[in-house]
Formats: sequence, structure tokens, C-alpha cells
Amino acid sequence: MITENKVSLWLGHFEEEEIFREYFRVSYDEDGNYIPSEFQKSFEIKKYDLYAVETDWLSQNCNDVMSLLQGFSGDEEIIPQFEKMIETGKVGKYNSIVLLYNFQYEAYIISDSRMHFIGCAEVHI
Repeated sequence: MITENKVSLWLGHFEEEEIFREYFRVSYDEDGNYIPSEFQKSFEIKKYDLYAVETDWLSQNCNDVMSLLQGFSGDEEIIPQFEKMIETGKVGKYNSIVLLYNFQYEAYIISDSRMHFIGCAEVHI
């Protein structure tokens, strides 16, 4: 749900960057109707601001939240919050990051075969 000052985080693992990018690609049919991405379909997300999304794919798995989220908008605020949400040692299997800003995911679906919903944090950017 679109909510000011919230950011929702998903982490995942994709073998190739192109597969990761395709998972988030939205499109339009010949009549101009919006076709949601595989990500939206998997997590039953009907609407979010397409301009308030940050994603990244790393060629190597990363072993800590700080390294994964460093450089994203509001990183100084969100890193400590997400560190508390992620179990120690669990981060090493992730190489793909998705942050939806001004969005509070209600966690209807926690994970699919590629991405895992971590949680929602406060951010003021």
C-alpha cells in the first residue's frame, strides 16, 4: 500500500542480471493497458510508484546488510532497521535488492522462488 515515509525491502538471488531485470519489467499492451511485472504478480502488488523504486543486482553474494544497502536512498536510516529484521548469517545467499519507497507491503506473500520480503522501515528522504 502506498504510504509516505515507508520503504519495503525484498532480497533475492538471481543467476544473471538480465533475468533479474526481466522479473521487474513492466510493459503495456497495444491498447496502452498496463501489464504488471512478474514481481508484482508474485507478491500481489497492484500499485506502486514506478519512480520510487531502487534495485540492484550483484555478481557475487553479499554477507552483510550494510554492504547490500550502502548507497541506496536513506541508507543511514534504513540499514539499522533492516539489520534487526534479518537473521545473522542469512544475508550471504542474496545478490539482488529491491526497495519500494513510499510503500508499506502488508506481507500477504512472504516469498516466491526468487525473492524474499524482509520488512518495512521508516525513512525520511
